[in-house]
Amino acid sequence: MKFSEAFQIGKLQLKNRFIMAPVKSAYGNPKGEVTPRHLTYYDNLSQGGMAMIILEPVAVCVTGKEHPKQLAVHLPDSQNQLSKIVDVLHTNATLACLNLNHAGRAANPKATGQPPEAPSAVPCPATGQTPDILQQQEIEGILEGYRRSIKVAIAAGFDAIEIQAGHGYLIQQFLSPRSNLREDEYGQDKTRFIKQVFDIVRAERAKLAVLVRISGHDFVENGFGPAENRVILDLAKEYGFDAIHCGFGNACDTPPWYYSHMALPEQKQLEVVTAIRKQTELPLIVAGRMGEVEKLEQYEQKNLTDCVSLGRPLIADPNFVNKLLNQQADEITYCGYCLQGCLANVKNGSGIGCIVNPGIDKKPVQAKTIKSVAVIGAGPAGMAAATQLSIMGHKVTLYEKRANLGGQFEMAYQAPHKGSMLRPLNSLIKRTEKNVGKIELGTTVDATSIGSFDHFIVATGSRQRIPEIKGLSDQYSITSLEFFEESKPVRGKRILIIGAGMVGIEAAEILAGGDYEVVITKRTNEIANDMEMITKKLMLKRLEQMDNLIISPNTTLMEFSANGVKYQKEDKTGEWPAFDTVIIAAGMEPENELYQQLQGQQKSVQIVGDADDPADIYAATQKGYLAATDLG
Repeated sequence: MKFSEAFQIGKLQLKNRFIMAPVKSAYGNPKGEVTPRHLTYYDNLSQGGMAMIILEPVAVCVTGKEHPKQLAVHLPDSQNQLSKIVDVLHTNATLACLNLNHAGRAANPKATGQPPEAPSAVPCPATGQTPDILQQQEIEGILEGYRRSIKVAIAAGFDAIEIQAGHGYLIQQFLSPRSNLREDEYGQDKTRFIKQVFDIVRAERAKLAVLVRISGHDFVENGFGPAENRVILDLAKEYGFDAIHCGFGNACDTPPWYYSHMALPEQKQLEVVTAIRKQTELPLIVAGRMGEVEKLEQYEQKNLTDCVSLGRPLIADPNFVNKLLNQQADEITYCGYCLQGCLANVKNGSGIGCIVNPGIDKKPVQAKTIKSVAVIGAGPAGMAAATQLSIMGHKVTLYEKRANLGGQFEMAYQAPHKGSMLRPLNSLIKRTEKNVGKIELGTTVDATSIGSFDHFIVATGSRQRIPEIKGLSDQYSITSLEFFEESKPVRGKRILIIGAGMVGIEAAEILAGGDYEVVITKRTNEIANDMEMITKKLMLKRLEQMDNLIISPNTTLMEFSANGVKYQKEDKTGEWPAFDTVIIAAGMEPENELYQQLQGQQKSVQIVGDADDPADIYAATQKGYLAATDLG
């Protein structure tokens, strides 16, 4: 594979052609300082074989910040702070690149302490904010921010910088007629601002290699596509820049493309990259769901890119590149591009994580005393616990009552547009099989039959909660688990689903996509409140097109009868005709009886995952991992 070969960007020699894309971590503090968590995270990443890591984006001045915990480059101590990360990367033979940006209308007032500023007062749909219009003095301040940031990058020891000129941020906002409605010189010549930035880069860069980040297409009406990017590509060559880094989408208008969501069509990306490749002679780096061996081979065969940019695939497995280059691709833990552990946790401020890699920000742990440990249940929590315990050196036996590993994770890839979730599931299973010494499938145990161990971890999962509704027991019904497992059939064509959380609404989309008439109810107002936000928005947009689906929030089912179902919605009552099948998806409850039994016997025992508190896959693997490391 050519991507394993050395490559030169400007005067910078890369040991291979794999580069980490700038991925926000939210590991910082409100001051924008580097934290120990940053150092562990970048240490883990830089041991994985990439030639260069582009750090998470930094704003050239405070008005351009996107996140309250974003790293800073504009503070008096930023040089010393950022050099800590550079030193870690260089120690691990990885080059360091600093991504410089100003978010413009996408800036976050909670991070900046003021309204966003942009070329014109055009709202950012993703944030709902309408920016203030930048005045000349403020523009000059931002330009000075670029100058100061480049000097900080040089002083901190970076090998390269990347100028963010796409993805709907400030430079692109000046370039685009959609977001630049000015009548002054910045409106009459929409390239004025980018030229001023590039002038500063050319004057200050010294020996730095310089990349330019673009959005190959932002997939919005009258937006930026390959043709509109021509001006950036030509200016990058004119100003002596060294490479183009192509991603997709923009932060305000098309977040699913910006964050490379799993539901998006691959063919569109391929078409855009092909067009961009033809428009520039500069080396091209391509990002966007590139963590798949088949896709890498396709891009190599078609000569579509010189280097590969990986973001979230490295969060799932920092050793992705080493494994690939050492012909160990079957051992890679693959990303499903679900955004559940990464984007969701950045947005809520807890810091980037991963549903299949709970250790991305943690240091390796070894057992202090080797113990025999029984892990009961081989869903996400049980597999995470058993694998980590084994890696630490404990002697682990993993019990699973079913014939295969996976637990309720198996439901994830069955939902519409979630087929890529099979890849992380299979990766977790393979990793468990490789590391855990003894796995007992098809084995049900209780506190009496399980035998003697030093410690027990109960990961027995959850069961469907059955709501108490008059007459429900007389209806033909199946649980959401039975629906996804296909262990009990759906009868007839009229289907009622009780519960419009993630599982219920995904079942509704499957059925409504077939020849079924579906009604789904929820007692509260929020639909799919447990679903990652971008996934939810894409799904609701699809559901709006289905005329055989009724979504009924704020609805309490009162009584089932042979003739129909009585319900109350807010202050009104009504009745639906009878349904052929009722699917119960009204939440889960813990399966914790074994834990209680072992506790009663005074055993050393922990409970993890849904058996403790039903939640999502991310919570399950985190709890399993932490239970293992807590054991020591």
